[in-house]
Amino acid sequence: MKKPEQLIEIKIFMGYLQNGEIQMHLNQSPSWKEANLFQTGNLKEVHYNHKEYIGHFIPSNLAFDQLKQKERELKAALLHDCPNLNLDKYPIYLFPQLFLY
Repeated sequence: MKKPEQLIEIKIFMGYLQNGEIQMHLNQSPSWKEANLFQTGNLKEVHYNHKEYIGHFIPSNLAFDQLKQKERELKAALLHDCPNLNLDKYPIYLFPQLFLY
């Protein structure tokens, strides 16, 4: 019997490490809780290298100016849920995620 083929997909994730301050602001945000509960928000929580990140997946073939635009969109989305959060002091991370279907 032939074994079914697996589909492999690689996505690029852009996000912030969920440190104590970011997590505190998310926990206090009614809009984040609602979006997370009903899975309606643009932000995703991702586990990578034993750490939690919050951000979004981006296309892999972006020019630099498009990448900067995605960074601005990420900041705006996170600040929508956590308006008192100062993101300027935290780096943004980019890493691949491998999905097997």
